[in-house]
Amino acid sequence: MDYSRLWFTPPAPDQVPVDLLAPEACPLHGLFRQTWKVGDTDRSIITYIPEGFCQNNRAVIVAPPSDTEPDSFLASSGLGELADRDKLLIAMLEPLAGRWDLSGKDAAFMNAAYKKVQGREYYVVMQDCIYAMGFGDGVDVALEAARTMASDWSGLAVFGDPTIASVQFSAQSHAETDAGSQKEEMYISGKRAQLPVWLLIEQETAVSEQLLAYWEKENHAQPQPLYDEKKTAIFLPAAVKDTSKINEDDIAQTRLTTGFRLQDLNFDTLSYVWAYIGSARRHRSYGNKILRYFRNPLEHGATYHTLIVDGMKREWYEYVPKKVQQKGEPVPLVCVFHGRGGNGETFFDITEMSVVAEERGFIAVFPTADLYQIRKGGFRGVRLWNGSQNGRPFDSLPFVRKMIADVESRLPVDKGRIYACGQSSGGFMSSYCAMAASDLFTAVTPWSGFSLPDDPDAGDFTYRRETAFEDGKVPMMLLVGKEDRFFGASAAWPLDEHNLLHRFIRYIIRTYELQEEPLQYTCYPIDYYVWHNGSAVPMFVIGLVNDMPHANYPEESWISYDQFLCRYSRDETGARCYLGRKIE
Repeated sequence: MDYSRLWFTPPAPDQVPVDLLAPEACPLHGLFRQTWKVGDTDRSIITYIPEGFCQNNRAVIVAPPSDTEPDSFLASSGLGELADRDKLLIAMLEPLAGRWDLSGKDAAFMNAAYKKVQGREYYVVMQDCIYAMGFGDGVDVALEAARTMASDWSGLAVFGDPTIASVQFSAQSHAETDAGSQKEEMYISGKRAQLPVWLLIEQETAVSEQLLAYWEKENHAQPQPLYDEKKTAIFLPAAVKDTSKINEDDIAQTRLTTGFRLQDLNFDTLSYVWAYIGSARRHRSYGNKILRYFRNPLEHGATYHTLIVDGMKREWYEYVPKKVQQKGEPVPLVCVFHGRGGNGETFFDITEMSVVAEERGFIAVFPTADLYQIRKGGFRGVRLWNGSQNGRPFDSLPFVRKMIADVESRLPVDKGRIYACGQSSGGFMSSYCAMAASDLFTAVTPWSGFSLPDDPDAGDFTYRRETAFEDGKVPMMLLVGKEDRFFGASAAWPLDEHNLLHRFIRYIIRTYELQEEPLQYTCYPIDYYVWHNGSAVPMFVIGLVNDMPHANYPEESWISYDQFLCRYSRDETGARCYLGRKIE
């Protein structure tokens, strides 16, 4: 393809059109340049968006050879064809003065480009799932960028001989790496971590040996490699780890291909490398961003469903365990709400709630939220529960009710055990369901988000209905990271009265008429605080997660269901029960 014909100038972000009947589609496609200040210097990236790119797909950031034109390199390297086939967003760095600065400045620029791509300016990419590639003299830039932000990248591939061992130079140490902010869920941890790495070089040198040894160590590699049919040395991670694989699995291989020449690069080689590098996903957790293989919903037993509600296409993924399909007996239903900027497809993977559903025997649904303009003058296609479009507010609840009614019409749902959980905006939505639809939901477990009535500081977490809990108080367990800057939860317990989380706790205690002082216990990494009603029923639980930012991690799904949701039900009269006994 002649990519030179695809250059365009994008409109202002708030003028990018959004189709309510295809809100997942990115209306922009082609090549365009973005320029912004990195430090005190104007820097640019060339972004390629293929036709058919959908919001929340993956992105690759590329340091190309410094002497190449971006549109011609898309064609000659096979990058354009790969992007067209897999619907990937490609962002290519532009060097200054026609050469790469190997002092570490251009590695820092590549990491700044990571933040720019994740910034939701004209499009939305899958959060934290961005990959690094370097070609020719751009190899050293990509190697150092990935080394200083290993815990943020999802994979690294370099095509060409490195000239400087990345372990020897760095403009920033790990401790100095910019941690970003959480104003819009941006979070850069910049820590050492396992990372899938593929080095394609012409010949082994002292530099390549140092790099290989560095990544073998970081990825806990076994000493002896395996070899594929292309004679690539594959160093697998250790076969056994000392902790569970619920949150993170040791999947990062270190691969080395010798005899590679950049002039021989083509689509087949690039596609072969991408098949491994692109299979990993990075997600947030406590302690670090975690790495796992991606679980596509449709490839792992889920089905895709849509409805038109208030003129907008609504979607959800639905997981029905095999044992439920076979027996046909009524089972619980869990609604799993993603955070701002996400969607049901990615949250299926992040939460692993479908695995909990398979093991515990309930139906799980993963819906996608409304639309939202994330900042003044910004893109209007970011997903948010109870969002808005052109000044018109959305109420997500009619869609949620119709989705549940649709599921109930086809599947054996126990109407006395309908639950909700979710993260960030999805945490808001799950607690919103408790407040605004207490007739429907039996218990909820929000993660790092909640809905707070009549509070001027609550912003997107504000509950804007006049009434709440009309059909009874809904048991609730809220899990929040102690390093969550949205709520300032890092303060010592008891939280400061000006803390938004503290105000939510006070609201629930007052509304539910609970005891003032909670019972406390710790099960690392979570410190739990439990409030009982007058009948000693735990109606409200807060779990503060040590060393965690604005996030959720897979084990929270098991915790939420096993330790809380499954203990609550409704009897034939509709009364809520705890452990089978009516809550007085």
